[in-house]
This record gives sequence, structure tokens and C-alpha cells, in this order.
Amino acid sequence: MKKLTILFISLLLFSCNDKEPKIIYEFSEEEAYELINTHFLEKLNRYDSDFIIYWNNRILKTPEYQHTYFGTDSLLNMPFRKILIPVFSKEYWKTDKIKNIKVIDCEEFDSFFKVNDSIDLEKLWSTKFNNEYVHNVSFPIYNPKTKIAVIEDYRYKPFLYCGTGLDNFYYYKKTVNGWEKLK
Repeated sequence: MKKLTILFISLLLFSCNDKEPKIIYEFSEEEAYELINTHFLEKLNRYDSDFIIYWNNRILKTPEYQHTYFGTDSLLNMPFRKILIPVFSKEYWKTDKIKNIKVIDCEEFDSFFKVNDSIDLEKLWSTKFNNEYVHNVSFPIYNPKTKIAVIEDYRYKPFLYCGTGLDNFYYYKKTVNGWEKLK
């Protein structure tokens, strides 16, 4: 009986505390496209201001969740990834929601990487795309704990003889006033 009384009192004490409501924040599709349009594309336009931004309609595989811990040991201790070609998810961009890009269909993009002895594919690429890269972009991954969103961009084109520096990560922090670029 004594144990039941202690248990009952303990339950009353701990269950009556005012608990902070748990806020679960979902990163909406609208916010993802806003981040792409207002911040990510603005950054790309600084590099490619004289050129058209070519955009693959497939979504690049989303970065690992560890990338959302920007500037911490989690990010610094991540193993080095050696990627030779872009890796895609099964998802496709809703390209009508992305502004000021020229969409390249994934099948057309892939056709330049197949062996074809009858066509000079390198010359065709130069003619069609001004020898520019196609941006293969991931859907932003967001961590509500750190308030950091990460976008991976893999600029790619066929016939690369060296390919370093093509895989870039863009980090954005959610603030009261909107998104702030971290890197």
C-alpha cells in the first residue's frame, strides 16, 4: 500500500508540470523552392551571370543529414566523398516553380554520356549548351534543431578531363528575417 501511495504521488507531481509544447517544424515544399529561387539561384547567377543556367530535371541525391551541423565536429569529421558522377534520386523537380533556368531533360542529358560513333557529342554539347555545365541540384535538406538547410550542386558536363571542384554544398541558416548564407 505504501508503494502504491508513493507511486500515485509521484505520478501527480510529474504529470502536473507545465510542459512546453513540442513544436515540430516541417520544411515545406514552398520554403524549399523559395530558398532555391531567392538564394541559391542568386548565388549561381553571380557565377553564371553572362550565361543561361542549365538545370537537370532530376533531383540530385539529398546530402547526408550530418551536413546540417555546419561548423561542428560532426561536419568536420565526415569522411571524404569521392564522387566521379552525379548520383540522382527517383524524384524530379517541379521545374515550373524554379525561375530563370533552362531545363534539360534527364534523357537528353544522359544521351551525351552514351557511346555514339556517328555523332561528335562534344561538338553537339558545345553547340546546344554553349559548352556550359548543367546543374544537378539536390532538394534542400533541413534540420530544425540547427535551423540549417543544405543544397548540393553538382555542375557537370561530358568530356571532362579533370573534374575537381564541381561538387559544391551551399549552407543556409533560418533566421527571424529569412535565410542567411553560411557558406
